[in-house]
Amino acid sequence: ANSPIHGLRFPQRVANLMVSLNPVRTNNRALDVGCAVGGSSFELAKSFDHVEAFDFSENFVAAAKRMQTGEELTFKVPVEGDITEEVSVGHEPGVDAAVLEKVNFFQGDACALSEYADSKDGFGTFDGVILANLLCRLPDPMACLNAMPKIVNKGGVVVMVTPFTWLEEFTPRSKWLGGFNDPVSQKPMYSKDKLKDIMEELGFEKIHEEQMPLVIREHQRKYQYIISEATGWRKK
Repeated sequence: ANSPIHGLRFPQRVANLMVSLNPVRTNNRALDVGCAVGGSSFELAKSFDHVEAFDFSENFVAAAKRMQTGEELTFKVPVEGDITEEVSVGHEPGVDAAVLEKVNFFQGDACALSEYADSKDGFGTFDGVILANLLCRLPDPMACLNAMPKIVNKGGVVVMVTPFTWLEEFTPRSKWLGGFNDPVSQKPMYSKDKLKDIMEELGFEKIHEEQMPLVIREHQRKYQYIISEATGWRKK
């Protein structure tokens, strides 16, 4: 109840940003890479005929599938010290049975997107792709980005949202897109500049940029406040 309200509904805001950027509708399919428990996936399914959604975490995918059946999930959140309270999770308005059945959840690896494009039955191509707070948690971000030309239809849109929090526990330093000084010139190399170069080389045009806040609750009076950079890229 004490959360900064402008940081809430992050998954839904990411999905709505994608829709607002008006991807060309070729087959009206969307992809949610790193879908967690499906908040963005279900929101996308309001606007697309089919959504493929996957996450590396089997637990997240299992929870998303339970939500898809209409099951009400409950879990405990910290209030203070050892005190917790039970809360339940429900669907957003407009997410009805017809919307729920449009989503296919599976356990998967964002670094294997190229393999899915080449060989996964029913994977196909997409008019819209979202990657939310994922890029700087991948062991090989380029393996994911290099798949975009294969999986995105012409005129389709990729929305990437990331705080560029590079940490060696997730991504080897040699795979960071930025966040370091150039070894020769010693100039700072920023991830957003490198991402623009990469996406343009892959055949995408930057069509949108905004700062997108979100909050992660630690307990009743303490939240992580994160401001991710959200960018939109249209395939030429």
